[in-house]
Amino acid sequence: KIQPLLSQGKAIAPNVLAPTYWMAARLINLGWVEKLPLDKIPNSSNLVTSLQKPPSDPTGEYSLPWQAGTAGIAYNINATGGKELTSVADLWDPSLKGKVSALTEMRDTIGIIALSEGIDISTANTLEDYQPAFDTLQEQVDSGQIRQFTGNEYVGPLEDGTLAACFAWSGDVLGMNNPDIRYVVPDSGGTLWFDTMIIPKGASGAEDVAEWINFVYDPVNAAQITAAVQFISPVQGVQEELRKMGGDAAALADSPYLFP
Repeated sequence: KIQPLLSQGKAIAPNVLAPTYWMAARLINLGWVEKLPLDKIPNSSNLVTSLQKPPSDPTGEYSLPWQAGTAGIAYNINATGGKELTSVADLWDPSLKGKVSALTEMRDTIGIIALSEGIDISTANTLEDYQPAFDTLQEQVDSGQIRQFTGNEYVGPLEDGTLAACFAWSGDVLGMNNPDIRYVVPDSGGTLWFDTMIIPKGASGAEDVAEWINFVYDPVNAAQITAAVQFISPVQGVQEELRKMGGDAAALADSPYLFP
């Protein structure tokens, strides 16, 4: 949708995009992203240390994270027959055949499987390194264990029990507030990701975007967003602000999925 215009040096309609980190890196490398007017975003100093100058934006000049999260396993305890799932191997149980889905996001699906097979995804960087995980995925597809690949449209089938279990993103599941739906990072580990805000080349409203980012990087405002979307905030001070909000928001301050 954006390549036809940006590749010709023409602006697109949006003034801000929030792609996932690897897509942001691709856009930055193509030269299709403006530098952020960081002098107009003083609250950018509230960015958590772990996301400062990430590999996708090594200088930290082009992007500021919107939200982060983990990818793990979600399951409907009724559809699994009351069985708790803790590992990737649990998804391959014959009793769940045809009731499992995987994510279209390759880095999460393959990353989680790779971790379960003892592959260190922090150092593995070739197709050969990951081939065992691809082979496992292919086997589970060919056998009918995995019924489909989805984005976050797994939510509905998971709630109605059509899907028993799936690879899933933390905030999607936590935000469902359904006691029958469980979320777990597998015992072998899960993936961590973030979506990040960028200004496309030629955007006319860079100062408006700066005002917006400065607003959402205020810990008070960021905490309200966290309470609503239940993903990991990139803003320092959110945990304390959630506690000040009281009630359900305060309970989120102790969630290992929001503050891993």
